[in-house]
Amino acid sequence: MEKKICNDTTGDDKKLHVFIEFCIATVVGALISVIPFPHAIWAAIIAFVVAFAFGIWKEKKDAKQAGNHFCIWDLMWDAVGCLGGSVVAFLANYYTYNL
Repeated sequence: MEKKICNDTTGDDKKLHVFIEFCIATVVGALISVIPFPHAIWAAIIAFVVAFAFGIWKEKKDAKQAGNHFCIWDLMWDAVGCLGGSVVAFLANYYTYNL
């Protein structure tokens, strides 16, 4: 079985990957913003990890479909969205307890 190497670095779905991962990380950040972490960076880390785990799961699930493949570039764009959402999570947690 020949493995296909993904070279789809800027496909049409990349913006959707960024947007969805941003939304997931933001929602997770909003939900955990009420937890008094020792430092707000923990909220950002948790939001990033949860959103990125979802992105990996979705990419692995989609790779099993006929005509689809596991795309590392999709995961890289997922990470961009997760990073943006984790900044929101950081700010939400920080300003919840530091006003």
